[in-house]
Amino acid sequence: MRPPFPPGLMAAAAGTALAAFAAAVAMPAILPDQPWLQALPLAVAVAIALVPVGLALLAGERWAFTLALALLLFVTDASFRSRSWADKSWDWQVLMKAAAWVGAGLAGLFLLPRWKRLLAAPPGWLTLVFLAILSISTLWSPVPAYTFEATAAFLLLFCFAMACAAVLDEDSLLVAIVLGCGAIVLPSLAIAPFAMGIAGLSPGSTGEINRLRGITDHPIPLAEVAALFTYACLALFARSRRAGPKALLALLAAAGVATAILTQSRIPVAAMAAAALGYWAYRRGGALLMGPVLVACVVVALTMESVAGFASLLPRDLLELVARSGSSSEILSLSGRLVIWPFALDRIAEAPWIGHGQASGMIVFRGFAPWRIVHAHNAYLQALLYVGLVGTVFLLAALATEIRMFLLRPRAPRDVLLLYTLFSGLTEQGMMANLPSGSCILWMVAAGMAAGAWRRRRGASILSRLPLPAPAFGGGPERQRTQRLGGAGERPETAGGIDHGDLRP
Repeated sequence: MRPPFPPGLMAAAAGTALAAFAAAVAMPAILPDQPWLQALPLAVAVAIALVPVGLALLAGERWAFTLALALLLFVTDASFRSRSWADKSWDWQVLMKAAAWVGAGLAGLFLLPRWKRLLAAPPGWLTLVFLAILSISTLWSPVPAYTFEATAAFLLLFCFAMACAAVLDEDSLLVAIVLGCGAIVLPSLAIAPFAMGIAGLSPGSTGEINRLRGITDHPIPLAEVAALFTYACLALFARSRRAGPKALLALLAAAGVATAILTQSRIPVAAMAAAALGYWAYRRGGALLMGPVLVACVVVALTMESVAGFASLLPRDLLELVARSGSSSEILSLSGRLVIWPFALDRIAEAPWIGHGQASGMIVFRGFAPWRIVHAHNAYLQALLYVGLVGTVFLLAALATEIRMFLLRPRAPRDVLLLYTLFSGLTEQGMMANLPSGSCILWMVAAGMAAGAWRRRRGASILSRLPLPAPAFGGGPERQRTQRLGGAGERPETAGGIDHGDLRP
């Protein structure tokens, strides 16, 4: 087997790594008055250990992309800060995230020939256009430096996500979610009896003191991670055939449920449950009932609210029982969202066409008096706030094309991640986070998977219309068509890339 890189280059890289480690060991002795240098040898050793993974990423190895995605999810959502989450200054953790994002993005760019075809499909190019508009909003953002950093991170992670869509299969994607999210969920659950979290408290949140934050900076991100982790464990449980892995996955799923309960966060868990239920119902033929039932529920709820208010629908004692703060006003205001959204709409009206710029929430929401916030607690309002109608049209169009693939060829986990993004976006920032979150990365992976499914469906449609020559040794046209699409004996799901099952005739 031919090595992916010239032997001379590999020897030079090994020599450079050894020299760097030797220098790292010598530096603490040379500069004893700098105590932070004591950690330098460990940092260099970790960097050297990651070199084989980096080389495998450049070679497009599936295992390397699985580990890289897991590491990216962990680094992106974990937080070990002792200062306020709203402090946007640089520190070692910001640099660690930036290094992971840049490294993953460069690996994705290196594999551009493998995934550039995904940009020809609407889910791919519409998402890219939307991200380009985010980047252009740097020109009018009140915080141009922060906007540039945020949009650069989005574009880099988009490249990595498209590469993941081209390289990973569905099992590998689920394994990456279990590893990356589990590295956050399990330590967070382990510290629950001793502390609610490592990072500092977030000002303005209800019931913050007793809500588990773990190694994230807020209960809601931990609830999102726990919901994704639980889903991935259960999905792998359904795919596994051996008793040992099934028992381990069931135990891990139980840990994810316990963590989500301790966060006392309702929305992320409800969004994941709704996404999984919606996908299951559609696969079981419930598409004809899903739409009318959802529309009827929304119409009834809005009608009752406009006529009498939520307080008349449920007894106040019951509302106080389910409220984290013990006050019924928390439920009646959707945890303050009915106060935030009118303020966000007023800010949208100030710049309806091009918005205020990506990640400008820290400036735009300064006039919000009740408490301190930096986003609109709704992905769609936040899109209008940041990039106006011009950018939001492309975001909604990209989501519509992904929904189209769900309706034409529903497949998990692609569609569950998409539906989770849509549902969670109703009350959280979702894909419109100021800086990318783990759920943002998974949404972009789902967009790449939808783009691949779009191309394969189109290719299959074209092949079905082509005239087929007469077989030389028997077999009808249907057999020949099956052979063209990969052969009856091939497992399309694992034939190199996600959603190859869409090729099945």
